[in-house]
Amino acid sequence: MGREIAPQELSYFYQKTGEAIWHLQHVEDFLIKLFIVGSIHLKINGISAQNAEAKLSKYNKKTLGQLIGLLDGSEIVTNEFIGKLKAYNDIRKWIVHNSMRETENCLYSQEDRDFFITRTTTFTDLSIEIQRDIEVRLWELTVAGGISLDEVKARATATIEAWKKAT
Repeated sequence: MGREIAPQELSYFYQKTGEAIWHLQHVEDFLIKLFIVGSIHLKINGISAQNAEAKLSKYNKKTLGQLIGLLDGSEIVTNEFIGKLKAYNDIRKWIVHNSMRETENCLYSQEDRDFFITRTTTFTDLSIEIQRDIEVRLWELTVAGGISLDEVKARATATIEAWKKAT
C-alpha cells in the first residue's frame, strides 16, 4: 500500500494529533483539580481550603504519571479508575514518544496511517470519557462536602463571565 499521503490527509493527521494532546491537557487539569478537591473534602494530603491556591500552583507542574502516582492508593479514586488512568498513560506515552518511530512509514502506508489515526482518536475518546468520570467524582465530593450544586454553578457562571470580559 504505497500511496503517498495527500495534503488534506496530512492536515487531518495533524489535526487529530493536536486534538489528542489538547484533551490530554484537559485530563491532567481535571486530575489536578480532583486531587485538590478530594484532598480538601477528605482532609488528607495537607491540603485545605486555605492553602488550596498555593498547592494548585505546585501541582500544576506535575505530569500525568506523577498525578496518577498522587492519586494511587488514596481514597479520592477507586483502584479501577487508577487502572484506567494507567492504561491511558500507556497510550499517551506511545502517542508522544513512540508513534512516529512505530509508524514511520505512515506518509506512504495506508495501513500505518489507519493504525495511527485509530489509536489517536481512541485516545481522544478515552480522554473525554476520563474527563466525564472525573466530573462525576468531583460532584460526589462536592455534594458530600455540603456544597450545593447551585452554588457551584453560580461560581462557574461568574468565572466564565469574568473570562469573557477579560478578553
